Amino acid sequence: MEKNLELPPVLTAKDIQIFLSVSKGKAYEIFKLKDFPTLVIGGSKRVLKDDFLNWIEQQKGRVN
Repeated sequence: MEKNLELPPVLTAKDIQIFLSVSKGKAYEIFKLKDFPTLVIGGSKRVLKDDFLNWIEQQKGRVN
């Protein structure tokens, strides 16, 4: 995954939107998932790059 190299250490919904090629709304839905490692800083939602990539790996083979 060459895209990994482009990710900043802390990701926003916009970063997730671009990385996963999903809509902005879908990126925000991901932040609301129970198993997603969301960080809430003030009113902003973020995720650490390594936590996000680990979460992606865990999604392989899952059907939602």
